[in-house]
Amino acid sequence: MASASAGYLLRVDLTTGSCVREPVDPQLLQQHLGGRGLGTALLQEYANLDPFSPEMPLVLTIGPLCGTPVPMSSRCVLTGRSPLTTTIFSTSSGGPLGPCLLGAGVVAVLLQGKADSPCLLEIDCDGERLLSADQFWGQGCQATLAQLDGVAAVIGPAGEQQVRYASVETASGEPFSRGGLGAVMGSKRLKGIVLKNSPAAAAIADQAGFDKALEDLMRLFRASPFLLGPLGIREHGTSALVDLLRQRGMLPGRNFYSFEGDETRWNAHALRQQYQSHQDGCYDCAVACKRIASGGTLLPEYDQLAAFGGLCGIDSLEQIVELCEQCHDQGIDPVSYASEKATVQGEAAMTVKGLELPPYDPRASTGLALAYATSPHGGSHLPAWPIASEILRKPVPTDRFSFDGKARVIAMFEDANAAVDCLSLCRFASAAVELEELAALLSVVVGQSYTPADLARIGRRTVQQERLFNQQCGFTAADDSLPQRFFTESANGLAPLDQQRFEQELAAYHRIRSAQCL
Repeated sequence: MASASAGYLLRVDLTTGSCVREPVDPQLLQQHLGGRGLGTALLQEYANLDPFSPEMPLVLTIGPLCGTPVPMSSRCVLTGRSPLTTTIFSTSSGGPLGPCLLGAGVVAVLLQGKADSPCLLEIDCDGERLLSADQFWGQGCQATLAQLDGVAAVIGPAGEQQVRYASVETASGEPFSRGGLGAVMGSKRLKGIVLKNSPAAAAIADQAGFDKALEDLMRLFRASPFLLGPLGIREHGTSALVDLLRQRGMLPGRNFYSFEGDETRWNAHALRQQYQSHQDGCYDCAVACKRIASGGTLLPEYDQLAAFGGLCGIDSLEQIVELCEQCHDQGIDPVSYASEKATVQGEAAMTVKGLELPPYDPRASTGLALAYATSPHGGSHLPAWPIASEILRKPVPTDRFSFDGKARVIAMFEDANAAVDCLSLCRFASAAVELEELAALLSVVVGQSYTPADLARIGRRTVQQERLFNQQCGFTAADDSLPQRFFTESANGLAPLDQQRFEQELAAYHRIRSAQCL
């Protein structure tokens, strides 16, 4: 049995080839838990470095619930400075990568330097080493993954050529897709990371308490219509969102003009009919939101479907599937790629801090508009994920057309979701459970009492450290903004956003964050 709260930090210097393990400071783990929080903490002293500087680290981390029977809890988080946004950036992936790191006794891998020639980092029960990757350099991700023995995360030609939105692909579990951290790996001449040991089960301090806390969590999972209901993502995958968001006016058209396509050609029903798709999920998933074609092809999820079908205006499902396959093989983020191709007559893509917006139109959600602007990662919906409350009505419904009170709501959501990311839990779990259930689980796993307020405080510290990192990189409050189009043009029958109210609530958000301490 292993423990993610008592593992090692593996420091890898790609320039010298050294791999050194050191115990993680227990206070650091107590303050940040793991995952996104630990990765952010480990990067703080490097905020003045260019994303492609050899000494700018990439950090891979797991959370304290990794390896437990808690569903959706074994995600790995990759954190670095994005070459696309130049902000700090965290992205996560499911699959066995996290449990295998746990099995190797490692809770964090910090990568620095630049190898003289392409290399692989190999980790197993006997230790870790750098191996030549000359034979893999230039290959697509699919060919590389097929030749590697073990659980792997690799870059493709896009990362090798330092394309600013290059991804890191995995054999099972979704890629580390957004933010361009695959380009950072490419700049270090690191083709990939391979774990050749078995996944580990985590040690649990209080088994009886854990069994009760897990049953409480599973009861809420089973009661969640979005997760396990007949119209939820277990039944239809995340493509179930296509029809819902089209109805809400949130499905964007080409480069965020009005949607004029036919989403029924690439919605959940079309996927099922055309590809006889079946369920699949990450390593420890109870929801299985992914869809696999009868021939074994991983089918696109909502973000990719809506990026190509909505932002690019492509109605052919076959073409969308083929484009996604090509992106994954080349190691490219499909959303950024589609957004770049969606620009009309030389217009710029819709971005915040350099990150292309995902296919969720903020005119349909004032909380989303504010969340895009305040996200420390650039234009991402994930740090706050207001879609949960404004569209899915969880944990409580909020008025998606009003800015009233949204500054405090978004700050609270950012803190809560950062705490979930510190635990390395899948974001979809937030559609069923809250910090109360997660604090109970964490307490019995590690044998130390945590309250919901403790988790919120840890999440808040993570967000504040990310914002501090960005400030040290030259970002100011003026960078928390939205493209002007959303304030001047209507789309999908929805009025433009009220810019005055947006700016008032944004100022209130900044006051809230300024009043908080790390």
